[in-house]
Amino acid sequence: MSIPRQSVLLGKLLFAAIIDIIQVSILFVYGELMFRVGLFRDPLTLCVLALTWVAAATSFGMLIASTARSSAQADGLAQVVILVMAALGGCWFPLQMMQLPAVLDIASKSMMTYWAMSSFQGMLWNQLDLSSSKIQIALGRQWTWAIVLMALAMVMFRRNYTRD
Repeated sequence: MSIPRQSVLLGKLLFAAIIDIIQVSILFVYGELMFRVGLFRDPLTLCVLALTWVAAATSFGMLIASTARSSAQADGLAQVVILVMAALGGCWFPLQMMQLPAVLDIASKSMMTYWAMSSFQGMLWNQLDLSSSKIQIALGRQWTWAIVLMALAMVMFRRNYTRD
């Protein structure tokens, strides 16, 4: 059956986004039940931060999927890139407690994970809401990542998986 190529990519994007939203929701509910960190103190900020992260992560996943030639290649590539982004972005340890060399500081602040961690830390530890400039900057950087990665995914999908 002939369907537009954008429909294939959009279908994959929507499915991945729905799965991501379910995963994030489960993690938040579990985290709140187990650790009582006050996640639901500001539901609007939490939802905006979570949906922004879902958009960035889903766009990243679409780029990996559209670039890789096989699922094994996608798994390997994703694991390596995710581990590097997590380490440099502050997902494993708090970067604000470290004196990083200038090169690593620039590298860490160029990761989308850095901005996700910055926004969630701002909401949870500093009690910031959507009106905070720190949160707005982090959201802007994550949406920039989401848009750029999705645009690249669309280009790679057209190049690798469609024939005119």
